[in-house]
Amino acid sequence: MLSLIKDVNRFFLICFVMITVSLNVLCDGSVLAQENSIGVFVENMTIDKETKKIDICKYCGRLMKVGNIHSDADKIMGNQVGVELDYRKIQYVWGRENNKYLHVYIYRFEERKGGNFAVEKPAGVGFHMHVIEDNSVKRTFVFDEDQRPLSENVLNIGQFFKRGGKWITMDVLSQEGIEKGLNLLADDLK
Repeated sequence: MLSLIKDVNRFFLICFVMITVSLNVLCDGSVLAQENSIGVFVENMTIDKETKKIDICKYCGRLMKVGNIHSDADKIMGNQVGVELDYRKIQYVWGRENNKYLHVYIYRFEERKGGNFAVEKPAGVGFHMHVIEDNSVKRTFVFDEDQRPLSENVLNIGQFFKRGGKWITMDVLSQEGIEKGLNLLADDLK
């Protein structure tokens, strides 16, 4: 019986891999299109006891307000970046093996504490998007935001209504940042 279960598991794993490869070929154009694709690499900053609250990015030299990083931050943001690149019809492959790649460096990814209409602590997200070509940073986008109440800045009323007048999650905040970043960097990725 145990042998049968192992065989069934192997069968499903093989099917999953074949479907994933097939979908990559269909969604990304083709395996041959990798030559015209950019690489995408999403990385969480390594934070230890000696990491300061303000640190310098080891890639671009800009300052970063370092904070807690959710354990799935790289997976969440990687998925969001992939969806946005697909939407913009920018061909990509995962990894940094290509001559040109988009590097997303996450240094803060904190969930809100509270609900939609009242929070103890708002969501906060900080990351850099680097366009790296020939092993050097060509362009950088910085996103570092904590959601703030409307009372702190009435000029953000448009953003307040765009967010439905409520406190958003770190996923929604990071999605906003990715959209802004790719709006700025899209021409450099083609």
